[in-house]
Amino acid sequence: MDEFFLIAKVVSVSVKDGLLKLKLFTDHPEKLFTTDFILVDFWGSKKKFFIENVLKRGENYLIKLKNFSAERELSVFIGREIYLKQSDLLPLDDDSFYIHDLIGCKVYCLDKFLGEVKDVLSTPANDILELITEDKKVKLLPFVLKFFEEINPGEKIIFVKADSGICDDED
Repeated sequence: MDEFFLIAKVVSVSVKDGLLKLKLFTDHPEKLFTTDFILVDFWGSKKKFFIENVLKRGENYLIKLKNFSAERELSVFIGREIYLKQSDLLPLDDDSFYIHDLIGCKVYCLDKFLGEVKDVLSTPANDILELITEDKKVKLLPFVLKFFEEINPGEKIIFVKADSGICDDED
């Protein structure tokens, strides 16, 4: 059974061009240019739609679906989430990770549990791991590779380097 991963959300339409404007949730939008179809969520059910064209205008990504061009047809997509199957995702370099792979990882400094990754927040400087501690508090860690000894999404475990400075306030 294939898993689905959120990559974008439709934020508006361009009726003149028949395009859907996307808000991306991926660092790898180039996959849109190489896939034949997307899956759109309609009330919990994923429906397949074939791609006619993908455009990049400035920082925006726009997608044209086959057989959809009228305003009434396009307006049903506004606010809908777009998914790809895991088998359609691009393989990543060794030091890159999909956010969905990091969610649920338990984070440790030496043998001390810091928390579980609930989300990864994107900032201009670097990504931030949002952890939930044992006492249900939120803790934010900069996701800078030099601060981590081991990142193993397969085992759902992350080890922070003891000398990173992150563990100093944990006593």
